[in-house]
Amino acid sequence: MTLSSHQKKHFFQLALTTICFLMLSVTMILAQEKTAAGLYNEGLALLKQKDYAGGLALMEQALEKAGPDDEKVVTLAKKNGAVAAYNAANTLRKSGAHEDALAMYNKGIELNAMNSSNYEGIARTYEAQGKTTDAIKAYLEAANKGTEEGKADKAAKRAKKAQTMVGKLFVAKEYETAIAAGEAFLSLKDDAAEVHYYVSRSYAESGNAEKALEHASQAVTLSPEGTPDKYLYAQATQYEKLGKKAEAIAAYKLISGEKYKKQAEYKISELEG
Repeated sequence: MTLSSHQKKHFFQLALTTICFLMLSVTMILAQEKTAAGLYNEGLALLKQKDYAGGLALMEQALEKAGPDDEKVVTLAKKNGAVAAYNAANTLRKSGAHEDALAMYNKGIELNAMNSSNYEGIARTYEAQGKTTDAIKAYLEAANKGTEEGKADKAAKRAKKAQTMVGKLFVAKEYETAIAAGEAFLSLKDDAAEVHYYVSRSYAESGNAEKALEHASQAVTLSPEGTPDKYLYAQATQYEKLGKKAEAIAAYKLISGEKYKKQAEYKISELEG
């Protein structure tokens, strides 16, 4: 029997559909046969090629596939998955996709909460978004995680970064923002004398002498040996504003450096005169 052209076309389409279905079935069967270790190794190979998104996907598949005997694979997949998420998130952040970057950093944290780099990534993203207070909090959290991770140098740099951000706000005369950011910093790390100083000066510029004195005194207390003259001067000026002459004179008399010495001596002569 001779087939018409229409029948031939229909037959060909049916055969092609069948072949595609069979190929898909084979692919699914092969995928199902892959072990957690196999998926992990494939993912690791992609990470070495800097295909972080692809590598992360395979790490997640390995975790889904893992059974009771795959404890080592689970540990490694989580560890390397967090690294993959960090690098993938960095690419998103640098391209301006900030919300996607935050989601990816958080995925990295879910995989391995001890990887402090993802916390720093969140801080950098908030900073890029102009969310200064959130960024400062995130840098301090990253610093704490760095300490837990055993990376003291990174922890110190992150804490310093947060402190510097508060200082820049003060220098830029953004006093209200400096106060909010500084108070947020101190709510997590209240032993930073320099931040207390920035907050004190910001309160002073905003006309709140009592809060200014409170933070200046904290700065002085936190640096009992070799207290910087600027802390003493900030404290003394607020004592003076609040009418506490004896305390102001006592603070002025502790100033010894050339930068503030003449101003302090003049203030003492005025208060004692």
